[in-house]
Amino acid sequence: MSSNPFSFWPIKLGLALLFLALFLSIVGLHKVPVMYEQSGELGPGYHLLGNDSFENSYLYANRSLQLGSSNASLELYWGNQSYSLNLTTNVTLKPAGRPAVKVLSGNVSYRYEAESWRYPYAFLAVPALLSVMIGSVLVFVGYIRFKQGGV
Repeated sequence: MSSNPFSFWPIKLGLALLFLALFLSIVGLHKVPVMYEQSGELGPGYHLLGNDSFENSYLYANRSLQLGSSNASLELYWGNQSYSLNLTTNVTLKPAGRPAVKVLSGNVSYRYEAESWRYPYAFLAVPALLSVMIGSVLVFVGYIRFKQGGV
């Protein structure tokens, strides 16, 4: 029998599975930016900005809301917060959640942008976890059997 533990098949297979898990984990961390944009003119009434599928799919979106008017009265809502605003110029806001605008009087031009990240290879986390568990067991058991004289 060889005195090199790396020549013992359970240890070789276990280490290969551990390197596979490392590779799958690195690939799974790849992220791609995703952006949603909406703009237009808002008249009197309640307007919920954004897109349901985008807002519900991405939890941590960076949002930007640009509002402009020469003379408008409005209320802004996001999360549990609300703000009253008399708008006579352009303003840029960073809402913490999906914004809603209630225009009380006048017309408001707006541009709403939300940007987040998508992880297209996140599904690789499950095979990486299985590979790490099986690989660790094989290395451990293989080393114990190797020290006992191998099979």
